[in-house]
Amino acid sequence: SKITQYIFEMKNPNIQRITRHLLKKHQQDFLQFPAATKNHHEFVSGLAFHVVSMLDLAKSLCQLYPSLDRDLLYAGIILHDLGKTTELSGPLSPSYTITGQLLGHISIMVNEIGQAAEELGIQGEEVTVLQHMVLSHHGKHEWGSPKQPMIREAELLHYIDNIDAKMNMLDRVLSRTKPGEFSERVFALDNRSFYKPTFIK
Repeated sequence: SKITQYIFEMKNPNIQRITRHLLKKHQQDFLQFPAATKNHHEFVSGLAFHVVSMLDLAKSLCQLYPSLDRDLLYAGIILHDLGKTTELSGPLSPSYTITGQLLGHISIMVNEIGQAAEELGIQGEEVTVLQHMVLSHHGKHEWGSPKQPMIREAELLHYIDNIDAKMNMLDRVLSRTKPGEFSERVFALDNRSFYKPTFIK
């Protein structure tokens, strides 16, 4: 319901229609799949949980930086990992599908945005810009991003994605750590251990 509300708030009809179309197409899997096989949000419904957290963070940032295009940022957040419903095998004990291994969730969704625009009869810059949001959300080539962000909202999408993923990892590892002790090493965070201060319960 929260994601539906964010789509409802979009004012750009092309961005709204493409986002709604693709979410409807993958809705059942989107609401059940994890966001990854390991590291962050790797639990049932983790993908939707990740997206809602990112949307709430984006809404706060848009209030701080009103020059941002909310429609583009919200759509980028909803679509950025939607290809994982094809890349991964399912919500329980997920593995990578053949399509997932050969193409990856980024390429899958870039293609689907193009197909959705064609099916809906939508032409214009919004299509290319939405594709760029997905293509660049990993931020750096060495992190698996085919393109680096070249649009302001794409740059912010990358940061929001990174923040939410890392906070989820830290929440989980610190929940298993006693106050006054160090956590186990977190491979995805440079293999660092994190200290839990004694005054934090």
